[in-house]
Amino acid sequence: MDMVLGEPRLAVRRHRKVVVVLAVSIALALSGLGIESASASTRSRLAVSLNSDRSSAARLDGSRVKGKIYVFVRNSKKLDKVDFYIDSPQWRKKPPVRTDKKAPFDLAGTASDGTARPYNTAKLADGTHTIRAVMTRSDGTTYTRRGRFKVHNGGAKPAPIPTPTATTTVSPTSAPTATAPTTTAPTTTAPTTTAPATTDPTKTAVPAPPTTTTAPPTTSAPTATATPPKTCTNGNTIKEGGLASYSEAGGGEYLIHNNNWNDNAGGNTVITACNYNNWYLISNTPNHSDMSVQTYPNVHRDYNNVALTTIKSARFAATGPRCTGCVYNIAFDIWLGSGLSHELMIWTDNWGQRPSGEVVDTVTIGGHEYQVWRSGSGDGGVISYLSTTPQTSGDMPLSEFFKDVQNRGWKVTTTWQVDYGVEIVDTNGKPERFDFNNFAITD
Repeated sequence: MDMVLGEPRLAVRRHRKVVVVLAVSIALALSGLGIESASASTRSRLAVSLNSDRSSAARLDGSRVKGKIYVFVRNSKKLDKVDFYIDSPQWRKKPPVRTDKKAPFDLAGTASDGTARPYNTAKLADGTHTIRAVMTRSDGTTYTRRGRFKVHNGGAKPAPIPTPTATTTVSPTSAPTATAPTTTAPTTTAPTTTAPATTDPTKTAVPAPPTTTTAPPTTSAPTATATPPKTCTNGNTIKEGGLASYSEAGGGEYLIHNNNWNDNAGGNTVITACNYNNWYLISNTPNHSDMSVQTYPNVHRDYNNVALTTIKSARFAATGPRCTGCVYNIAFDIWLGSGLSHELMIWTDNWGQRPSGEVVDTVTIGGHEYQVWRSGSGDGGVISYLSTTPQTSGDMPLSEFFKDVQNRGWKVTTTWQVDYGVEIVDTNGKPERFDFNNFAITD
């Protein structure tokens, strides 16, 4: 996304916010009840129904099924093709069990009257199985969705039903379209980080952070930061750039995004992803004077305005370099409320950076002390929790942070997206490595 060179950090975030809101508005108009990441086309998701007309559908991921089911792709308006794979860990090297080139995209095919054909789960052993859909957009780019589900037929033997075969089919165009909302990433860089909603424009980021709160720690550094674990090899390469920067690395509802939303310093960041919970990046970001965040590579999960009470915690583990001249923060970035109106950040590790706004409080949550920084006031803006000691791994009690921001005047009750990644300001013009693993959200 093009940004204005040299804008202060908050002004840049505000600029991006306008673009994000516009993109969300367009996505809502296109998908009815869905919400879209500003940097990706309409997000589809695998759904399952017990009815051939696809009514009363639920998310396939996490479902428990038996007998005849109808699996299909929701929100398929911008798709040209869908390849379906069943229980194929090496799916890139194997042909799909089915390829559909017209909506609706049904796992077992579409009947002449537009209804979905059933898939017989008796063909699968009882237990956990995976269906992966590789989706090709109209612009030629691809992305994937995966649904894990449990089959529990209890030994029942339903009458045989034709199962998908490795053929290419064309479904009728008159078939009904999906009706359930999708979840999506609100940002271009997904609201994946950093856009203060109702920020006071006079309170821009301060170039030189106070030594008491933002200078690199001089006490015990987090363990395993000098030599980050290099457990991911031969992973998927995710380079910077528009829609193509989105990738799903085997994580179902989790996405990894090389989110260079404000890369005006001319740096370069490349992600290598073995899985949504096992990836690393190497960033070479040159020196620049305005101290603005350049990029926010992250892993995130999207929610369709889900109630905050359903999200409990998030497991995390990340390490960054303790490099001379580097400036970055590793942080959660969570978008709350309708219209991306509230941004909640939790900084687990800070190296020379300063949150937006001012310090308004100090709290202890989950056994860790945090400075509370606030930009904006009342019901909106940005609230950032800066851990006073580095945290390289653990379980973040997200529900406790939700309660705290509500006690500070936020009336939000839902979320659109939960991200975890690194806001990179400067790597001193040298390639530096950041590792992320063991991420998962409990809801």
